[in-house]
Amino acid sequence: MTIHTPNPRPHCGFTLVEMLAVVVLLGLISSVAVVSLSRADEAGAFQSARWGFVNLMGQSRLAAQSEGRAVTIHVRDDGARLTAQATPASEGGWSTSFDLPRSTSIRFFEGTTSGGRALEGLLIDRTGRSADVTVRVSNASGRSERWFVYGLTGEIGRADLNGGEP
Repeated sequence: MTIHTPNPRPHCGFTLVEMLAVVVLLGLISSVAVVSLSRADEAGAFQSARWGFVNLMGQSRLAAQSEGRAVTIHVRDDGARLTAQATPASEGGWSTSFDLPRSTSIRFFEGTTSGGRALEGLLIDRTGRSADVTVRVSNASGRSERWFVYGLTGEIGRADLNGGEP
């Protein structure tokens, strides 16, 4: 006696469990990619802020020396824009500005050690020198970098990668 079993359907397609597993794996991979891209974007914003600030400092020092007048670098109230202008402004003359990348702000602090008082701006005298200051650049996620500006030479050095309040 032979037993006949119904001819099983050939396996075509995927089961619901297999499909769910693929969707979950794709979600995990894409979330890792988004986090990596946002970190790269954040690093690019800090790099852009640094080079913009370095460029503005160089232009300001050169303008102060060439015009024989002091130049003041002001930070807009929200910290998102730097403006450099020959002083006194009433006499006209050289002026430039730099907008920081989105969600990035900048502040000046007195001296190159922690605890200096906040400054509204940075004065560069007619010889191109300024006081030593700490520059803090931060973003909306709380990451910050501190740079030191040595007023005599204009040298700019990074203090740390994720420093707290100066």
